[in-house]
Amino acid sequence: MKLVIKTIGAPQSDITAVVSEIKQKYPAITFGITSSFGDGKIEADCPDGISQAETDEILRIMVTSLNAYIYALEDISLEERLFQLLKLRKMKISVAESFTGGGISKKLVGVPGISEVYSEGLTVYSNEAKSLRLGVQKDTLYRFGAVSEETAYQMTEGLLNSGYCDIAVATTGIAGPKSDNTNKPIGLAFIGVGIKGAISVYKYNFTGDREEITNTAINFALYHVFKYLK
Repeated sequence: MKLVIKTIGAPQSDITAVVSEIKQKYPAITFGITSSFGDGKIEADCPDGISQAETDEILRIMVTSLNAYIYALEDISLEERLFQLLKLRKMKISVAESFTGGGISKKLVGVPGISEVYSEGLTVYSNEAKSLRLGVQKDTLYRFGAVSEETAYQMTEGLLNSGYCDIAVATTGIAGPKSDNTNKPIGLAFIGVGIKGAISVYKYNFTGDREEITNTAINFALYHVFKYLK
């Protein structure tokens, strides 16, 4: 029997501690651990003869320790899990992306049936596009820059104000290899998520090359939407 947990952003030290705790109690159990751009899978392979009570205890240990990072207790993708939740809540989502370049929308539209819950996706790289398409104030862009908490907030707000969605997610950041003639570091990113009247913005300093930064941000953005709906 295999137990599967899917996570986003779970620290390796936390995973190691959980595995160690379980192995001390149940040494016959083997683990398979994989991760791609922050999206992790932990598989616990339970040998024949292990009781239901024991498998329940193993699952309890993993969930208790890693609860802040878990999005599924089965082998399902994050975008599929998000589709399930959006459908359950009867909500539609819109997406506005700057440095992630349509990656969030691409993942979502890869899910069969997504048209039931997906409203629109905008890729707005220039300041002019952010202002014209989303209503980001020019003063905000001038004072704080395109890569800022304030801009991410107004991008998210612009989607919600359109009236075409119930929940929105927006990204702005610097993927590299250059820092766009600013003093802000490569890897700096802001992810806005919210419903009308309740928007949160999350700041990250991702590491790695351009591909790693972009894809990690995509996964974290989807995860923040998941947590908002959970």
